[in-house]
Amino acid sequence: MTDEQKQDFTLRISQANKSALVVILYDIFLAYAKEATEESPADSSFHIAISKARGALSELIDSLRMEYDIAQSTYQLYRFVERELIRADIRRDASPIPPVMRIMKCLRDAYAEAAKSDDSAPLMKNTDVVYAGMTYGKHDVMTDSSAAGTNRGYLV
Repeated sequence: MTDEQKQDFTLRISQANKSALVVILYDIFLAYAKEATEESPADSSFHIAISKARGALSELIDSLRMEYDIAQSTYQLYRFVERELIRADIRRDASPIPPVMRIMKCLRDAYAEAAKSDDSAPLMKNTDVVYAGMTYGKHDVMTDSSAAGTNRGYLV
């Protein structure tokens, strides 16, 4: 994952509510899975990308609220995805990754649609406000600490 992607995810996380955080986890998973498909399975970077995708998947599994019926079905899909990632890693074969990415992309899109109706406040307080077009540089996010005042600490 590039530094620019990491900055983008950091910014999104700092301004996200619970629903948006789940969508971000899907996006992180998809970014690492895509990275794994672009690497040679013989390289250690293939293993690292799969491990990081599995880490994002683990967070998605932990975020399930099992008291709901839909969570049971989603849990089974997540476990299937995990088994396929493990198989790809052990066999050093990237072929199971694209079908897994399609599954996770469908789940991500469904969750993003549901998250649109969540108008709760962001989980992190005292974060800098970033306005599109004003605080983005050509290659990175620029923040002006003098404009932030006392809003420099993150509170969860």
